[in-house]
Amino acid sequence: MSIEELGAIGEFVASFGVIATLIYLAIQMTQHTRAVKLNTSRVVTEELQQMFSLLAADESLAKVFIDASRTSELNDIARVRYYTFTSNILRVVENAYLQYRENAIGEEHWEGITNMAIDYSKMEAFDVYWNNRKHWMSQEFQAFMEVKIIPVEAKSGVSVPGSYGPAFAQ
Repeated sequence: MSIEELGAIGEFVASFGVIATLIYLAIQMTQHTRAVKLNTSRVVTEELQQMFSLLAADESLAKVFIDASRTSELNDIARVRYYTFTSNILRVVENAYLQYRENAIGEEHWEGITNMAIDYSKMEAFDVYWNNRKHWMSQEFQAFMEVKIIPVEAKSGVSVPGSYGPAFAQ
């Protein structure tokens, strides 16, 4: 066997090594992408849990939330609290939207966030908030909210956040 034939065999064998390496890298990238999505979803979930935990821990904030579900006419202090809470929630949703757009949040998780945003936008005080503060959000997120969230009807049988029936009325 000549040196040229041995060289050709060596190149042929080496090509299998390159193919195996490419397959390995593709698997690693897929696993990394999945890990990034899971971590992003976890972070967004934790942020939302922290926000809504405030309602459970602070009775006066919970009252503001309940009032905002029923009326857009909040007193000055309640309006500040509702606007602050809503701004924080929408920042989390906007961040999730941007992450979803970059394919860093899975479809299943995004569906839940979208449904939460739709329900939240049905609170009586939300429209007034949105008209006063939407300019705090990116133009792209404003368009998303105004096309995909705000005009969507609430699901049948689902109560507006903060509206939990007469047992909670004061």
